[in-house]
Amino acid sequence: MTETLSRLLLRLSEAGDPAILWGRQAARHAGHDFERLLDRGVLIEQAPATEWDVCSACDCGLDSRPVQQVNGRDVAVCPMDRRSDFVLSDDELRSFRICLPALVREIAAASGFGDEPSPVAACVWHLGQALNQRALFLALSADAVFQPGMIGLMLSVARSSAVTVIAPAMTAGDLARLVDAGLHFIGVSDCISCDGDAPGFAIDQAKLQLRPSSAPRLVIRRTARTVSLDGMPKTLSDQEFQLLVFLSEHALKSPAIVENRVIEAHIWGANIHKIASQVREPVRALRDALALGSRDATAARALIENRRSPNGYRLALPPEEIQLIE
Repeated sequence: MTETLSRLLLRLSEAGDPAILWGRQAARHAGHDFERLLDRGVLIEQAPATEWDVCSACDCGLDSRPVQQVNGRDVAVCPMDRRSDFVLSDDELRSFRICLPALVREIAAASGFGDEPSPVAACVWHLGQALNQRALFLALSADAVFQPGMIGLMLSVARSSAVTVIAPAMTAGDLARLVDAGLHFIGVSDCISCDGDAPGFAIDQAKLQLRPSSAPRLVIRRTARTVSLDGMPKTLSDQEFQLLVFLSEHALKSPAIVENRVIEAHIWGANIHKIASQVREPVRALRDALALGSRDATAARALIENRRSPNGYRLALPPEEIQLIE
């Protein structure tokens, strides 16, 4: 199925500024809606391309090859072998810059926010107050949420209001950082409908409501010594099970970070001086066990998060996603 224009623009915007829509991508979306976004300044056509990628196997040493007029046609000329010259269509020469502030204004207007979105930092805007009375921020790039001081800045802008952040999907570790700071996260694709015929940019505010998860992600049964993550059973050794339970207990209370020396004492007790590898090996083994068979092995590994202040580890899940059963 062809990706809709609105979803395409949001996806391309995740790279930050500049975000470019190439003519060959835009061609399939030509029509009234595309022209409307041009008129509103969301898309800004750039000068035709004057250079092109080099041949995949070329040894010319150039970063790009020039586009030249040859017999009335636009050609990406290979300086090494004219048989590799590439004739370009008009669409391939075109490109459009996605104006991120204009795109955010389009989203805010379609969502019913009367005030102009207020820029907070690069690729982050304050949209105003949502219907649930939470301060609503939109980040077009997941990296933008974690610019130095960004979380504190959003909390300052929100004043006494609770904060919801709309952003592209992020890792479990980054999500845990937001949860630690008391911020609510929702993915762009989860609340902005982009699958209709028209370029829909409206935020569905009903989807911004905080709802408890229908089921916890991590379920641990102590007596049965079983573990499931995202509905998938996991096979753990005694030591791995002991470590996961210990980290889960801390994640269910505050603070969730467990210092290395505390973990080592819990696992080995008086025998700690006999252990050469210290806590790194049990953590690595637990990560491997959680990743095995997971749909996203990288995200499963990231649930056991290494922290530097203090030096230790934590289970990167909010308490409502952990169920510890006797």
